[in-house]
Amino acid sequence: MKKILMMVAAAIMVALSAQAQKIQVVDDDGNGIPLVSVLTEDGLFIGATDLNGVLADVKGASKVTLTHVAFKPQLVTIADLPSSVGNEGGRKITMEDIDYGLDEVVVKPKPYFYTEYYFRAFSYIDDSLRVYTAGIIPVAHEIRDKYKGITKGVWTFGGAANKALAWNTMDMADRAEQCAKGNASPIEKSLREGKKFNDYYKTSVEPDGENRWIIKNPEEVLGQIIHDDGLSITTLDAGRSQIYANKVNGEDKKAKAREERDYTYQYTEVFKLNEEGNVQHDGFVMEEDHWEYNAKKGRKILIIQIYATEKSYMDEDEFKAHRKELTKGYAGDMSLDELAAYARAHKIPELAPQQLDAIKALTKQTTNKKDKK
Repeated sequence: MKKILMMVAAAIMVALSAQAQKIQVVDDDGNGIPLVSVLTEDGLFIGATDLNGVLADVKGASKVTLTHVAFKPQLVTIADLPSSVGNEGGRKITMEDIDYGLDEVVVKPKPYFYTEYYFRAFSYIDDSLRVYTAGIIPVAHEIRDKYKGITKGVWTFGGAANKALAWNTMDMADRAEQCAKGNASPIEKSLREGKKFNDYYKTSVEPDGENRWIIKNPEEVLGQIIHDDGLSITTLDAGRSQIYANKVNGEDKKAKAREERDYTYQYTEVFKLNEEGNVQHDGFVMEEDHWEYNAKKGRKILIIQIYATEKSYMDEDEFKAHRKELTKGYAGDMSLDELAAYARAHKIPELAPQQLDAIKALTKQTTNKKDKK
């Protein structure tokens, strides 16, 4: 009997250890935070939280690092966290806001609205970081041409250092550049008023409490809009929105290709609200984009974070002069130390130590490869 009891106890322990450990990440008001990247102590990618701030399983990690474009990174021990995620068990984590903001922009009758963007891009294959790049994107948005973005130079870290790795960093810089150009058009405004979202994506925006709205199509909820502390925070599951649109618009090949690759694309965008409580072109604050899909080498994950760091109205001569001055300070590849100094000067959250260790390991790995040649 004793032997049987010991076997039963051992079986229970195995079952408990194999049980998925759910976490929910929330802000100071208790609202779930979508698209929080959850990493191991070694910087391996575990997953990202859903629209309710929930990650279903930390895959056995006893400690996890949390990162998000709008919150301070933090390392937490799972066992030390308070219990409960709704009524389903799990652990709850509260992230701390960053003290990040931009001075008000004085509107002047000039043809360009200039925004300087700082970006970080992380590329993973399966759970391992393969490429990291970061830098500055200066964009002059032409006001009279519907805020079409003109990019004049991109300054990055890692362009040459990481070419031996799986992904070319310039592809990531190009992707970040395209995201930055699009930031002149607030996603909330497009969701509420845009003809394409209504006609092609079949989306609607509906109230979900005070200063909260849900984004949905006829099948499911796809995202949320929250107005809080003078900010508009929009999170959208664009991948599911795209697949649904492909199906209802007869684009079966596109839908099938995305489904076969288990394609996902989600993003969070933050804009300042004006005095009337609306979003405007010059209100961009930050954005995080998150792509995943299956490829020959494994599950590919790309995360891009973008922050607005400088804003002003300029004419063409002022823009050219500013770009020239910017080039003097940031021509060519920037070092990690230079990037960290730029981030601190603009109150951008620093990289989590676990991320920084993983990035340094990449450069060492590349150097070692070059040394062997």
